Amino acid sequence: MSQKRTIVVSMALACTVPMVASATDAHREANFTGPLVTPAVNSMPAGMFNIEPYLIHTNTRGSYDNAGGRKERKPTVRQWQVAMPLTYALTDTQFVQLTLNASRTSGDGLHSDGMRMGDSTVRFQQRLRGPDADGGGLVLALALQQRLPTGKYHHLDTNPLNGTGNGAMRTTIAFGAQQLHWLDDGHALRWRTQLAWSPSPGRIRVRDGSVYGTQSGFRGQARLGQAWNASIAAEYVLNPRWVLVGEAIWNRASAVTLHGNAGDGSPVARRLAPSQEFSLAPAVEYHFNPNLGLIAGVQFTVAGRNTADYVAPQVALNMVF
Repeated sequence: MSQKRTIVVSMALACTVPMVASATDAHREANFTGPLVTPAVNSMPAGMFNIEPYLIHTNTRGSYDNAGGRKERKPTVRQWQVAMPLTYALTDTQFVQLTLNASRTSGDGLHSDGMRMGDSTVRFQQRLRGPDADGGGLVLALALQQRLPTGKYHHLDTNPLNGTGNGAMRTTIAFGAQQLHWLDDGHALRWRTQLAWSPSPGRIRVRDGSVYGTQSGFRGQARLGQAWNASIAAEYVLNPRWVLVGEAIWNRASAVTLHGNAGDGSPVARRLAPSQEFSLAPAVEYHFNPNLGLIAGVQFTVAGRNTADYVAPQVALNMVF
């Protein structure tokens, strides 16, 4: 797996906050875990705690060039990743979330040195508008997220697969909306969407081998640009236990500029072109009860520029306490 793909996976999962929820009236019931990627919009009652461990197996099959053309990669590069969003409801309208993750990558006869910690995130969300009594009605929320550079991104020696972060303290502002619709046949349909923007985190100190393609002896800086994300998801309730999910995700990152000196003292000035990715994520949910649900699905790219082409089967167990 390219280091660029490792970073994209970590960023995507750091934004995931699905929570088991239910909406009922005298004759209707619907349970949800939330989709795989698009974050939660509604909040839990004050004092409740949500944990949702994810297991993800990403297979990088190729890459998209600057014109959007796809190139095959043989052999594929594989990554096992564990992501752990931990969410606590501060009030009935506010929650805070910490997301931790670790991964192991292999490909081309190499592998990372075991499971290695990736970048972490802390997210605070304020609900602006709550649902109606029957769970319907438009729900709106505003979130502030901070990425923490807990994953290794430089001083990689001779193994670039050990890179699991990007070194940036990136702040993200996100706006989310969702709505539940009760259908005439007794089923329910819930849609959810998010728009997010991240300003440039500024310069990052880079030394030796790094996820930015530098080699041993390099001394310099990388500057990341802005980033954007948009996603939309729908959940269709078959019955109180089974839910079908469909999701579309778009990510875009501005160019990265790299400046410094190589190990022999020669100047290095490089620009990594802007990247964007469009992916889909169908899934299915099974609910043991309103507080315990399982979701399994696959996220895969369908188009992109200067990014990896991948397929990522994944499963998560959603638990509310």
